[in-house]
Amino acid sequence: MFIQLIKHNATKLLLLTGLLSVPVYAHHSTAAFDTEKVVRIEGTITQFRWINPHASIKIDGDASEGIDGLWTVEMTAPNILLRQGWKRNSLNEGDKVVLFVNPLKNTVTLNDGSQGGLYIGAILADGTTLGQTDGQGQGTAD
Repeated sequence: MFIQLIKHNATKLLLLTGLLSVPVYAHHSTAAFDTEKVVRIEGTITQFRWINPHASIKIDGDASEGIDGLWTVEMTAPNILLRQGWKRNSLNEGDKVVLFVNPLKNTVTLNDGSQGGLYIGAILADGTTLGQTDGQGQGTAD
């Protein structure tokens, strides 16, 4: 009887652990982005937010495909970006840069009038490259 009780409780614990991990996995999905497509955006930084759980960039510029103008680019967490060479002050408002992003699968205009994208890489104003800047690959929202 004691062994049956342990097995029963262990099964409940495993099920509960599995259920609790689903929202975390869903949060980190890149399903909304077209990871087969890379858009190059050349423009001016209007905002750089270095916050958890995801840093983000707003850039006003010309897109290689899609809509020119304001883009909101989702990045991964700052602690991961640090390991990729990013710093809190890597971008400043007014910087002229080139970003590479995976666009949203369904082209929609966000609430602020921008288009959405997932960060792949950047060429900073001083020529420094971060991430993937060869126009290939896919972004990550770790």
